[in-house]
Amino acid sequence: MTEPPATSAQDLSYDGIEMNKPHGPWKYPLKDRIDRYLQAVENQHPWHRERSPWGPPVAPPAILGNAALRFIDSIAPVPPGTLHARQEIETAAALRRDRRLIGYGEFVEKYEKRGRRWFVFEARWRDETGLIIGRSRTAMAFPERVETGDARPATGEKPEPPRKGELTAITRKLTQEKLTAYSEDSVNALRGTSIHVHPEVAKAAGFPATVAQGMMAGDYISEMMTNALGKEWFAYATLSLAFLRPALCGDTLTAGGRLAERIEEGAVERRVYEVWCRNQHGETVAAGTAASLVMPDKPL
Repeated sequence: MTEPPATSAQDLSYDGIEMNKPHGPWKYPLKDRIDRYLQAVENQHPWHRERSPWGPPVAPPAILGNAALRFIDSIAPVPPGTLHARQEIETAAALRRDRRLIGYGEFVEKYEKRGRRWFVFEARWRDETGLIIGRSRTAMAFPERVETGDARPATGEKPEPPRKGELTAITRKLTQEKLTAYSEDSVNALRGTSIHVHPEVAKAAGFPATVAQGMMAGDYISEMMTNALGKEWFAYATLSLAFLRPALCGDTLTAGGRLAERIEEGAVERRVYEVWCRNQHGETVAAGTAASLVMPDKPL
């Protein structure tokens, strides 16, 4: 049976956060987790299991978001029901599966807004050879009381029709097996208090079913960008997402995007895309931007 990772005795708290205190080096158990991670998001891209342009197989860039959450857990367990509101990721190199991912980070902000207490954690990532892999910035809000019933806000949002220049969409159905595979190594899952893994905990928190981690939508968007941009997405990716509403077990999510801007940067260009992930009702669960440096003659 998997043992909980080493943590502080108490859950992370707003008052207990020490600003700008260095944490790390912290090692993400990539070799132990990568197969379950890929299974959870159904990512079948051959570069993740077979040879890649870097030789050995590589991990999806979005794994930096999931690793950031586990890094925070290693400092002090994140309380059940903490809201993952925003995630930013930048990559500088592909992460080979035969190497270890090592993080260094600190809490850089904490503040009160809209009746909730928030914190921001920034991490820098390298592999065991010292190669810089990228950075991440995670914004979360501590729990607040939630009324029972369907916790989805009523936005009146209507599905949008397809637009020109859209990328080939990625569609996935959320099942409990996938939600468990994605979140089973978190402290809350290991101690039986996860809204992602335990239906009774989710219902007690006011949700009609278990809730997918926001970064699952981020993984679908990242896979879509891999299909569109290839190796450039691994080495020069920038992903900035806001998680707008819960995605529940049983939902079907579709990641989409379209080219928004092309910016010349010397001999290359930066392509900026609007990206989103919507459920089967056409409601947006995550949205933001994705960008990468590419050669100007790369097909759109």
